[in-house]
Amino acid sequence: MKKLKILFMTRDFSRYVERNTYYLSKELEQIVDLMPWHSAGDIHEILKQLPEQPDFILMNEDVYPYMTGLRSLNVPYAIIMYDIHAYQLERKQFILDNGIPHIFSHYRDKFHEWYPELSDRMKWLPIFVNTEIFKDYQLPKEIDWLMMGIIGWGCYPLRNRMYDAMKDKPGFVYHPHPGYRNIEDQEEKQVFVGERYAQEINRAKMFLTCGLSFNYPIIKYYEVLACNTLLLAPSSQELTDLGFVPDENYIAVDENDFMEKTHYYLSEEQLRIEIAERGYRMVHERHSVKKRAGELVYMIEDLLKAGG
Repeated sequence: MKKLKILFMTRDFSRYVERNTYYLSKELEQIVDLMPWHSAGDIHEILKQLPEQPDFILMNEDVYPYMTGLRSLNVPYAIIMYDIHAYQLERKQFILDNGIPHIFSHYRDKFHEWYPELSDRMKWLPIFVNTEIFKDYQLPKEIDWLMMGIIGWGCYPLRNRMYDAMKDKPGFVYHPHPGYRNIEDQEEKQVFVGERYAQEINRAKMFLTCGLSFNYPIIKYYEVLACNTLLLAPSSQELTDLGFVPDENYIAVDENDFMEKTHYYLSEEQLRIEIAERGYRMVHERHSVKKRAGELVYMIEDLLKAGG
């Protein structure tokens, strides 16, 4: 069967602190003829520079690289949306002004809440992880409780409360976020990104986090379970629909019970190990970048069959 030709317009995230887009592009290269493009410009001028015309154009996010001329395109196209809470008015305007017909959103419920006029254009493309990076390294579980990432911002109320309650406890470790930026070669062994980040998660018995004030199923949820570490985080219907089942493969917590549960599951070693292992298997089976890339291509093929 002839491979799809997809023009993927995105920044180069190969050195970025969070590399899921890069992992997705490398996986797509295995199943379609992928044409990455990293520069802004008029889409018609860009198409003239390609060796052949794509069957589909996929834009990563809707603001960069900034493209013009989209409304007059004859090639079917779509965008992938990530942090949908940010710049909502600008995003809506961009989509409407450019007549973007299809949206792949990482988040389902908040998209419908915040972008109801665009709900009929949205296809749910949940977050994923590179399971060759986020895996069980079988490292000694030397950390009782681990937190990593941003704290202090108002949009992380539960994470802030967790940190304040845990910061002085023996066995608790916190690593700050390295910043949303490219990581230079000499920094790779100094900051927690890529394999070093995954290995640090793997060293922990438990990982505490939250899905911002919006209760998103954020990427950390997937990363933690993929490294065979017990996740303690708030629950939601969307998270359940993704296969995250409270007390089955992770522990649902809120501001009233997280302290009690951190101590309970520290003492209940066998139960903690069993729940973490079920979470590990679930994420590796359902949320790998390989699986998600295949699902994305399947959805694109369906759109093309329906006329784009």
